[in-house]
Amino acid sequence: METKKYEFAKLIKMDLNSMYEGNTNTLENLDKNLLSIVNTEAPITLNLLKARLREAFNVAKISQKALDIINLHIKKLGFVITDNFYDIVLWPNTGEFKINYLRVGYDRQIYDVCYQEMKVLTDTLNLKKEELYREILKYFGFEVLTKKASDYLKFIEKKCK
Repeated sequence: METKKYEFAKLIKMDLNSMYEGNTNTLENLDKNLLSIVNTEAPITLNLLKARLREAFNVAKISQKALDIINLHIKKLGFVITDNFYDIVLWPNTGEFKINYLRVGYDRQIYDVCYQEMKVLTDTLNLKKEELYREILKYFGFEVLTKKASDYLKFIEKKCK
């Protein structure tokens, strides 16, 4: 199984209040950050995108008001969006691309690994059901197979056939 180090986009620092106020410079920086994150880190779940934007805003949480603005800009920028069972996955506007490696070096939740990337791991393991799920969890450093993780891994197994 081929792995590559997770690449991080360079982010421009922003201020939430100026985004709420519609500051042109902040909104331009939001677009630049969104483009940089998606073009560098894709495929990326909305959950991870929000985590990366929290870094740029230097906040612990993205409010619904901020998320509404961010979603408008995501639509405006024309990213390709696919479903990852629990979350959406964002791809550059050129569309989905083939993933033939697993990215390492970023502490992600199991459901933040898109199924296209997860296929690399599942093909290597060549296991089924509970054995497969437990090995995947072990690979990512998780000990407990929660209901949410189990549901996601069942989705992965179906998508990877």
